[in-house]
Parts: sequence; structure tokens; C-alpha cells
Amino acid sequence: MSKAIQKMETIQAIDRAFQILETISRSGNMTLAELHEKMNISKASLSRLVYTLVENGYIEKRPNNEYSLTLKAYEVGINAVQNLDQISLINSTLADLSRETGRVAQFSVEDNNQLLCVQSIGQTAPSFSVYTNVGRRSPLYCTSAGKAILSTYSNHEIIEKWEKFNVKRLTEHTITDVHALLQDISEVKQRHYALDREENEYNIFCVGALVMNYTNTPLGAISISGTTLTEEEEHAISETLIAAVRRLSATLGYVMR
Repeated sequence: MSKAIQKMETIQAIDRAFQILETISRSGNMTLAELHEKMNISKASLSRLVYTLVENGYIEKRPNNEYSLTLKAYEVGINAVQNLDQISLINSTLADLSRETGRVAQFSVEDNNQLLCVQSIGQTAPSFSVYTNVGRRSPLYCTSAGKAILSTYSNHEIIEKWEKFNVKRLTEHTITDVHALLQDISEVKQRHYALDREENEYNIFCVGALVMNYTNTPLGAISISGTTLTEEEEHAISETLIAAVRRLSATLGYVMR
């Protein structure tokens, strides 16, 4: 005799708790009133659910009565992210970009107000460029990867960092005025990639874009370097680069807002 197959039902309170977490993660800090507007939950039930999430450490109440996710909210999925070999993923992306563009692709991070090259793929000639060498440090203010990273800072923060940069004119194209840099960074934010047109070194042109991670913060930046950069080349390379860093960032857990 066949047994009736019963469909499992979800537990409403748990469903709603997850909905609250997902809503806050998408919208950022939210008050109870804003959550109530977004969700079809009574104020009494919503208050109990939010209180429970606060007590369990998944969200926190800020002084302005807004609620935000805590780092514990990320810990649920952190093991999956940690199991990913980030360097392997970055190297794979660099190899693909170097092959597609025929240029040097490198991954760099900010370290002590400088740009540190962590990995570089595609360099065939030792004399191509010193600053594409792994372990090489370069200024943030005159490299495409550096300016991509700077685009995550406010103008006030960039001005504070500028005072620590020990700015030098490396070529006639190097930006040595903070207001010119702020204008450049404003353009970076609009187009989602940064440019270095012989600013750090003559005959070297670069396009750079951010790599984000699961905490929605920059992990570093990838740049594509070559000896020319026509308008057509800039368009093609930036389009390829942006698509690649978005795929990589998504794999690393970044959620685009």
C-alpha cells in the first residue's frame, strides 16, 4: 500500500527572520518603520523577530534606532567563502584577461598608503615595466589600480591620504595636485574603471578596476597594462576588465547594490 506523500511546510517565524536579514542586507541600515513598510509583517511580530535577531547577534541596533547586519550574519556563509582559493581564482582571472587582451594583467592591493603588486601575468619582456613586477610598490595616485582603490574613499579621506603620499612628478603626466586627483577619481566612480596614461612611467598605459569581496569591501584591483591605449583599445579593454572583475567579485561573495 502506497503511503501518502506529505509536503513539508516551512516555519513562518524562521521564514520571516530570513526575510528580515535579506531585506536589511539589500537596503542597508533600516528602522523598524522602514522594515514594516517593506515587509508584510505586523508591527508586533516584527518587533519580536528583530529583538530575537539582535539577541542572537545577527543584527544590531544603532543609536539612531536603525538596525544593521553584524559580522555574525556573514559567518553563516563564511566557511563556503573560505574554502575558495582566492589566489587561484585571481590567477585564473588574470590569465584569462592577459590572453584576451594580449597585455600584462596584474592584481594589486593597498598597503601602507602604497600600491603593492601581488601577482602579474603576461609579462614576456623583463624590460617591459618595473612596476608590473610582483612585490613592486607604486604610488596610489598615479596608477590605474591605485586610483581604482582610491575611488572607494571619500574626498576628505583622499585629501588626508594625499598628505602622506610624498607626491612626486614621475612623468610630465603625473597628477601632482590633489584637486586634479579628486576630479580624476570622480570620473573613475562614474565609469567604474581608472586610467593611467603614462602617469607612473613613460610608454605604459593601464586600465584598472576594483575587485570586491564578501564583506562588500575592496580586496584590491586588477589592471591591464600595455604600451598603447587608443580610444578603441580603452573601450574594449575596460569592457572586458569590468566584466571580469564583476564575475570574480561575485564568486568571492560580493553582492552588487
